[in-house]
Amino acid sequence: MARPAWYRLDNIGKFYSAQAGRSAQTVFRISAELTEPVDADMLQRALDETMEAFPGFNVVLRSGFFWHYLEQAPGTPRVQEEHLPICAPLHTGRGSVLTRVSFYGRRVNVEASHMISDGRGTLELFKMLVGTYLDLRYGAAGAAAPYAGSADEKAEDSFSKNYDKRASGKDAAPKPYRIRGWKDQAAPTFMELHVSAGALHEQAKTMGVSVTSLLIAAVICAIRAHMPAAERTRAIRMDVPVDLRRFFGSATLRNFFGLAYVSYVPGAEDEPLAAVAAQVQEQLARATEAPALKRRMMRMVKLEKNPFLRVAPLVLKDAILGLASKLSEGEVTTTVSSLGVITLPDAATSHVRGVSVLTTTSGINFVACTYGDDLSIGITSVYESNRIVRSLVGILDGLGIRGAINLNKDAAEVDAQLRRAQMESKLANIAGAWAEGRERS
Repeated sequence: MARPAWYRLDNIGKFYSAQAGRSAQTVFRISAELTEPVDADMLQRALDETMEAFPGFNVVLRSGFFWHYLEQAPGTPRVQEEHLPICAPLHTGRGSVLTRVSFYGRRVNVEASHMISDGRGTLELFKMLVGTYLDLRYGAAGAAAPYAGSADEKAEDSFSKNYDKRASGKDAAPKPYRIRGWKDQAAPTFMELHVSAGALHEQAKTMGVSVTSLLIAAVICAIRAHMPAAERTRAIRMDVPVDLRRFFGSATLRNFFGLAYVSYVPGAEDEPLAAVAAQVQEQLARATEAPALKRRMMRMVKLEKNPFLRVAPLVLKDAILGLASKLSEGEVTTTVSSLGVITLPDAATSHVRGVSVLTTTSGINFVACTYGDDLSIGITSVYESNRIVRSLVGILDGLGIRGAINLNKDAAEVDAQLRRAQMESKLANIAGAWAEGRERS
């Protein structure tokens, strides 16, 4: 019998593989809300076809003496009716495939480990799966647009290919503000905040900034509202993941992103949202220039390329990389990322009502995407208090932008939280355990 194919982990995958065996693992989740309930058999057939085209997602984690590595799974993972918590760990044993596909009602969920891909790569798998399902079930020819990259391009480790240690460098970083509050790492709150993309775009246009800059500024102001006076000299510092594929001409489906940083020191007086957004826009413009992104990317790769680390045994590598990841988390207040505008082929759009994204965190993070006029902000928080999210909703409400929130909490619990916060009028709709019972925590 032929030995299964195996793959080296990319630079970011090596960092995240240090989480293997732990309850806290970084997982992406992209969901589609369809117009009709999901047919499980058809979804399985679609997954079988999709995994043939995306073999890099149908893998399990293995451990060598020096490094973890990936091995092709012996068969396609089975589609499940959703029963696990959102973004539950994917590596739970030797046979654990690092991709999970589930459904509930009209919703299809694709979850992938950060060990094998980032949000942009996972999005391509998601689009192919949903399109193939719609083609099989409804004869929607053209719903599954093929990914343009070749097999080699899909599997390329673009970090190593573009590594240049001479370009590595570190930016000066202000002392970051750390959000305070009780945490429950075992039961994070997952939320989807849905607002009109057009309405937010109009507000951004009025301020002369991008939608991303306005959204980041709104998050900054929401955090600022709860900072103790004694800590307002610290910076609200956030990392903003940036897709590097367009900068380096890459078509890889593996991890390939850089980090742009935005910092804001509140000081004694609150500046208006528009002024904060203008500062964010200016910082993002500098931070997303190719030389700046390349400098930070090379710094990320440099540790993994260290000759002493390369010859260290795996147990020591995991400890060092885990510590490096922890220290990196301590350099920022939160993360705001965006997958931008998600487009599907015309044959698919009439069957897909919405798309949303979530990911795991050790604190609170925000990830946005736009489908049609729906801008979905996926929010994950391990904090017991949702005061920052309530403030964000209030800021958007102040701009005349109201929407809907879905949460993975019991409806009675959510209702009680809203009454305590006196926020009922701020939300057009609130759904416990997701709208129409589509999700279960």
